[in-house]
Amino acid sequence: MFLPVRIAGYFVILQVILASSPQVFEVNAFSVQHHHQVRKTMPMVSFNRGTNGQLSALTHRPRGALSNLRGGGIERSGSASKLYMSVGPEIIFNNAPMYQSFAIIAATNVLGLGISLLTGSHLHLDLLGTGAFAVASLPTLLSTTSSARVTLSSSAVAIWGTKLASFLFFRALKIKTDGRLDDTLSTTSGTIVFWFISILWGIICGLPHTLGTTSSNPGSPIALTVGGAIYVLGLVTESLADYQKWQFKNANPGQFCNVGLWSVTQHPNFFGNLLLWFGIFIMNAGSLIVIPDSVADGGGAISNILSTLWASRRAFIALLSPLFMWTLFSGQATGTMMNSLELANSKYGSDPSYQSYVKDVPLIIPNIFKWLRKLLPF
Repeated sequence: MFLPVRIAGYFVILQVILASSPQVFEVNAFSVQHHHQVRKTMPMVSFNRGTNGQLSALTHRPRGALSNLRGGGIERSGSASKLYMSVGPEIIFNNAPMYQSFAIIAATNVLGLGISLLTGSHLHLDLLGTGAFAVASLPTLLSTTSSARVTLSSSAVAIWGTKLASFLFFRALKIKTDGRLDDTLSTTSGTIVFWFISILWGIICGLPHTLGTTSSNPGSPIALTVGGAIYVLGLVTESLADYQKWQFKNANPGQFCNVGLWSVTQHPNFFGNLLLWFGIFIMNAGSLIVIPDSVADGGGAISNILSTLWASRRAFIALLSPLFMWTLFSGQATGTMMNSLELANSKYGSDPSYQSYVKDVPLIIPNIFKWLRKLLPF
């Protein structure tokens, strides 16, 4: 009964932190303008001030020894002064792509809710609930203005969402029912709660990507490479786990799956999902952090720590994704959230080999070396 409250709490935290995001100022030699969430980093130029007090032509100049101003300095020679400031490519945080993604996820799930209430069918749960991720990634994936980082992140989400939604829909068409959700979906209120949670899952789970789309920072090639590699490992783990269990169940009906990746973790599909989203987080995390002027220019230790933490708030918000997913997955695996554990015990609880399996095999996170040996072909 506390699950909707807990999940709603994640969403409230997200909205409060986003709403508290302050304005950033764009500064140039002629004016100070309010510019929502914009930060500039610029090459050096000089402004010559003559005896009449007027600014003369701009000339490019290397950074001076003096740095009385952020990103520049002032040099005086007699009655003339030269002001050095930074000018160049700007890093912009624009929340519009993120809110567009939220709207698409919400609309897709509301469509799913409508179909459930009108037809009583629940075969479309994963097709729309998981497929919403792929649909929501399309605007940034197809945009000609997206950076390579955003395009890569969008592609990763689209591939995963399409793959998983297709498999789960295919499985639903074959099996026709899901015993874990029968009780929940048997009532109107339960169906509404399910789709509400699905919306929150889509919004919170996708934060590493959707927050990444708000930044124009191209990101680090190292982070993109490392994050991409982790994503691929997670995607292969999840896909292989689903395939192995599907094949095993077809060949051995009525038995529990303990082969392949399922021999090193009781839920390798959950582990793969956590891993791939962590990879997407790594891809985008660096672009969500802006080092404040006070830290770059020096200052008190406590002030610098607080400023850095605040400047990293978008990355911390993105971390809600793995925390939220761990809550969902561990809740399912332990039976505190769904009746999956109860169903498994009713089927296999009298089997001594199943009892040993549950006792000896990790619930979600496997031994890293055993996992790699099962995953990699060499």
